[in-house]
Formats: sequence, structure tokens, C-alpha cells
Amino acid sequence: MGEVVTPPLAAWNEATLRLEDYLRAHRVHDRERLLRLNLELLDAARRAHGLAPARPPLDLVMELATTRTQAWFSRLVDDTVPPDPRLAARGRAIWFASGLHRAWPSAFLDPAPPPALLAAIRSGSLQAGPALEFSSLIRTEVDYGALEDIAEGTWQQFSWRHTLGAFLIWVVIFFAAYGAWLTFFAP
Repeated sequence: MGEVVTPPLAAWNEATLRLEDYLRAHRVHDRERLLRLNLELLDAARRAHGLAPARPPLDLVMELATTRTQAWFSRLVDDTVPPDPRLAARGRAIWFASGLHRAWPSAFLDPAPPPALLAAIRSGSLQAGPALEFSSLIRTEVDYGALEDIAEGTWQQFSWRHTLGAFLIWVVIFFAAYGAWLTFFAP
């Protein structure tokens, strides 16, 4: 009747592994912190699954993880405004580019990050590169000078009669040399 259908254990195992990969991609290498975050996010996903049992566990877990990560990075940059994807991108870029993940390995997704981490993130600056300018490449003829004139004159004077004549001369020279070698050097 009102039976709750739970997804198979394999679906939750896959969600757990993907979540762990996601956290490791954010350089969470502290094993204890990784396990705590994994369990915390999985518990929240299981509660959310109770409200929406039709959704696959992987979708719930990854949506929860990305939402929390984005909110955390956004809060690191500026905690006076609501979470914003642009602030989150800025925080994530500074987190990785400045090596802050090495200095505070256990601070990732911490609800109360250390003040030194907040100061480091907020003092970081990003500069965009030069503006992208499109240009079109127009084919131009290359002037080879005198070399081009010589090659063109040679090509216009080309004839098969001269080529075959030169070939026959080299065949005669080859057989004459081979005959001389057989006469004088062969055992």
C-alpha cells in the first residue's frame, strides 16, 4: 500500500564514490575531513530523498554538494551578500591558484572558516588577460624573386624526350660500371 521504495544499495554506493571524487577534486586530502564531509552530505541527501523518493541518489548527492560548495566559496569572498555563482567562481579560483587548499586542508566546507583563510581569500585578486581580438587571415601571394623566374622557365622547357634520354644515359653508365666491376673485381 503506502510502502516506501528505497533505491538499491548500489545507487547509494555509486553516489558515495562520486561524492568522494568530487571532494578530492577540491583537494580535500585530509582523510578524516573527507569522511566527515562525505557522511554529512550523504545524511542530508538521504533526508532529501525521503522528501523526493523518485530522484536518484546520485542526483541528490551531487546537487547538494555543488550547492554547498558554491555557497561556501561565495561566502568566503563576501559574506554580506547571498550566494552568487560569480563570487563562488572567484573564490574557487583564488582557493586553487593561491594554494590555500594546502595551507588549510581541513577548512573546506567548514561553516566557520578560519579568519586567516577569509583574509587570504579576500585579499587575493584576479586579473583578466588581454581582450580577445578576432582577425581574419587573408591569403597573400609570396614573391620568391629570381628563384621563381628560374623555376618557371625550367618548367616551361620541360620535355619527356630529355628526361628519357637522361634516364637511358644513366642506365648505360650503370651497366658499364657493373660490367667493369665484374671484369676486374669479381672472384
